[in-house]
Amino acid sequence: MSTERLGRQARKQLTRQLLIDAAAAVFARQGFDATSLDAVAEAAGFTKGAVYSNFRGKTDLIMALIERRMSEQVEQAARALAGATLDEAIRRLEARPGTEVGKDGGAGARDDADTGRPVPVGRDWLRLMYEFWHYAMRDERARRALAEQYERARTITSRMIAEKYEEAGTTPPMPVRDLAILVEAVGIGLAFQAALDPAAVPPGLQGEAARRLLAPADAGTPSGPAAPGPAGPGTGESSTMETTPP
Repeated sequence: MSTERLGRQARKQLTRQLLIDAAAAVFARQGFDATSLDAVAEAAGFTKGAVYSNFRGKTDLIMALIERRMSEQVEQAARALAGATLDEAIRRLEARPGTEVGKDGGAGARDDADTGRPVPVGRDWLRLMYEFWHYAMRDERARRALAEQYERARTITSRMIAEKYEEAGTTPPMPVRDLAILVEAVGIGLAFQAALDPAAVPPGLQGEAARRLLAPADAGTPSGPAAPGPAGPGTGESSTMETTPP
């Protein structure tokens, strides 16, 4: 392959990544439905034609953003769990940041610690994902694409969980795929509740739920501090994956 050909491919890949970066920031600020491709192109410093040369439309653009974010989070989880025992993995899972919903709801965008790319956080991310879920329920292609991303994430998460039980020589309390679904569902649900009313979601609640869900079948329910009641102060810990409802 010629150097010129490699150069064109590199430029095209760079343009694609810059468009996804711009989409992350503009979607977070304006919302999915209200954002035009012209706005994304302008934010990235390109023409609308550059968008269409890389994506079929707005659905493909947000799916590329979701796919990239999920891939980055899976990689972060793999690094965090590398070399960890089952107990250590559960504690690290509890400590991992997610959508970062704080006491003020946390809005806007920040630079990802690992990639330096701008990513939506807090209520903006949750709102964006809710909007796309709502859109996907009306658009079959978007629904299939989003479902495929979730299944991909479940498969990878299930494999990581299974490896930890195997290394520990113990038995999971239920099929590991079901565990992956439940852990994500708890995190996503808590993130949405915390976005509406941060003080209503006790700190550490997701970690306590993860410990109970992931307790080996032959170990019973793990001991640990009881979660405070619903009136306790604090913020909700989010899912190990931000995609979510992504």
